[in-house]
Amino acid sequence: MTKQANRDIKRILCYRLSLLMVLLVSAVALTVLIEAGKTDAFDAFITGIIQHNKSRTMQILMEMVTFTGTAYGVILILAGIGIWLWRRRAFSVLKDLLGISLFSFITEVSVKELVHRSRPSSWLGITAPGYSFPSGHSIMVFVIAVELIIILHRFGRARWWMVTALLCIAAAVGMSRIYLGVHWPTDVLGSWLMGSIIITAVNIVDIEEPRRKRQ
Repeated sequence: MTKQANRDIKRILCYRLSLLMVLLVSAVALTVLIEAGKTDAFDAFITGIIQHNKSRTMQILMEMVTFTGTAYGVILILAGIGIWLWRRRAFSVLKDLLGISLFSFITEVSVKELVHRSRPSSWLGITAPGYSFPSGHSIMVFVIAVELIIILHRFGRARWWMVTALLCIAAAVGMSRIYLGVHWPTDVLGSWLMGSIIITAVNIVDIEEPRRKRQ
């Protein structure tokens, strides 16, 4: 490995470590603000905007979108991606994807038990189990979407419309949780921060592998 390659790797590693620290500080700060009740006005304002159009049609649409983040939805998505990776014999990538998904679930459950944030009162009368922060649906779909973007990039298959579509799906799931009245906006924001932390931490030293796979 050349000196230039070593410098490039160190630069990328430094950038990723810096990004990880920023994400960690942001997640901790958001959690502290939530527990102190400093985000209540923001949550109420954003929730009011998202729930402005209350209709049966919108409700059905949001329920369809939110299914993506349910256990059944996540299993179906992972099964589809898993079959594709298995056929490409990308077993290590498949293992990483499943590991990240499992760790995201563990993180979500653990943080909920630590923070104990109550859920909002749903205008639809929906009663969701467990605590509110963070949103399990949001973190799972976000992590899978971003990790899939990374995988597509490694295989040289990423296209701008694919990236846009995957990020829009993740955003739509978060919005659906707020619209249905089962999560606060900062629950979703916290989920995206935690998902970003997990993905950054897992991929922090994975610098050379993508280059080899594209050769």
